[in-house]
Amino acid sequence: MQTLPNVKEDQNIRALARLGQINFINSLPVVVPMLRHCDEIKARIVFGTPSELNSQYAKKKLDLGAMSSFFYLESSDMQLLPDLSISSIGAVGSVLFFSKKDLKDLGNCKIAVPMSSATSINLLRVLLQEHHGVEPCLVPAESPDLDCSDLDAALVIGDRALLVDPDWTSKFQRWDMGAWWHQTYNLPMTFGVWAAKNSWVESNKETFSEISAALVRARQEGLSTALDEVIAESMERLPLSRERLRKYFIEELNFEFTPAHRKGLDLYRSLCRKHQLFTSNLA
Repeated sequence: MQTLPNVKEDQNIRALARLGQINFINSLPVVVPMLRHCDEIKARIVFGTPSELNSQYAKKKLDLGAMSSFFYLESSDMQLLPDLSISSIGAVGSVLFFSKKDLKDLGNCKIAVPMSSATSINLLRVLLQEHHGVEPCLVPAESPDLDCSDLDAALVIGDRALLVDPDWTSKFQRWDMGAWWHQTYNLPMTFGVWAAKNSWVESNKETFSEISAALVRARQEGLSTALDEVIAESMERLPLSRERLRKYFIEELNFEFTPAHRKGLDLYRSLCRKHQLFTSNLA
């Protein structure tokens, strides 16, 4: 993980909020403007994968920030930042399931899953069990590779999903997890949220409001006047075309959190409960 102090040398770093931020390109519409106006955000910023950040929240090493929806739902001491999420209303483009077999034939088959997102893994569990009665045999992998002969299917997320999509689509059956959810339930699928520890919010209400507002402004800027900069940064990280990235940020990803997003998140919670995917009884 990478930490940015985000403060002048004479400021008290320890007194700052500890803000977690996902390091996939799906967060760049928030991150690029946020770093451009870093003086507005009184925080020490820590970048990592969703699973790395979830671990830091659990260890109380971060106060607020981006996190997987599943981790938020399983936590009993978190408050959502308003009007902000990583969602899709239809195809998401970067949470993809590829298979060598039909979905109904995947029972007891080996399915590789990434170690970096509990939300997507449990979404796959829910949809396979709800609609095909399939109890998947999941094999955690750093970088799932369906070209491996002993695997029957693979879930890929984030930057890696965007990279393998053209090649794997030509060789395997493909399901976009955001589209699958939306076609089934006609609701947004929220993969990630921004939230804060309740205890921290109680002691830092003004800072919580200021950071929340700054992140929403960053999102608005990142999808408008700073979009070209967001795309340019993405092209530095991934060998994708400007057109593909523009479609990804504008047509596939959705960064709002409306009542429909809340309804979709509540349904996801109910389905995870139904299939006993939470380890905490408080979720």
